[in-house]
Amino acid sequence: MILRETLFRGTPLALVEQHHHVLIPWTRLARRTGRRYHAVTLDHHTDVLPAFGRSAVKGSFDFQSEENVLSALALLRHDEHIDWALRAGVLVSARILSHEDFTPCAHSAMSVHCDSVWPETQEILNGSPRALSAAEQVLETGYLRRGIPEIPDPLILDIDLDNFLCARALHPHDPSYFLELAERAELITVSLERDWVRCLRFRGETVTADSLFEELLLLGK
Repeated sequence: MILRETLFRGTPLALVEQHHHVLIPWTRLARRTGRRYHAVTLDHHTDVLPAFGRSAVKGSFDFQSEENVLSALALLRHDEHIDWALRAGVLVSARILSHEDFTPCAHSAMSVHCDSVWPETQEILNGSPRALSAAEQVLETGYLRRGIPEIPDPLILDIDLDNFLCARALHPHDPSYFLELAERAELITVSLERDWVRCLRFRGETVTADSLFEELLLLGK
């Protein structure tokens, strides 16, 4: 389920299709190092729902074999993986920078930061001038520092491409803090989430998940 592996600013990067598939590279890293990680996630959504919350069968939280992880993935939705990783012991904390925050966190080690620049959801969906201004800031140093005042260690940097609602978002004036996050992470994961990118991009934007990923890679050059 890992589509591509590369380096970004010297840090291993794994690309996946759906967001919960990041559990494959996350658990591989945790098995290899024996460490528990802090995740920082950049996402339109919060993805803080309880693991197996909509499954008739409750899966395992054992990540010591890839077979167990794949069995769990078959039962998880793309907004339940953070809770699973915390309950499994892959993560010790998760900080989510999102565009909205109205879903209660399933785990006490989760925290969500929705920056004050974001308007109400309907304004975002309508692509108002305020929403466009907010969307252009998501990789700016000031925006990221407000949500992540200190960089945790050890770190997994996790990016859902529906975090980027317009092409301009991947051309920040000051990406220095984002690049520092990338360089200090032990792993970067990126999820394409093609349908969400297509649904959420602003009217008139032609970005796709694939084009956003290529622009992201260029930012690391």
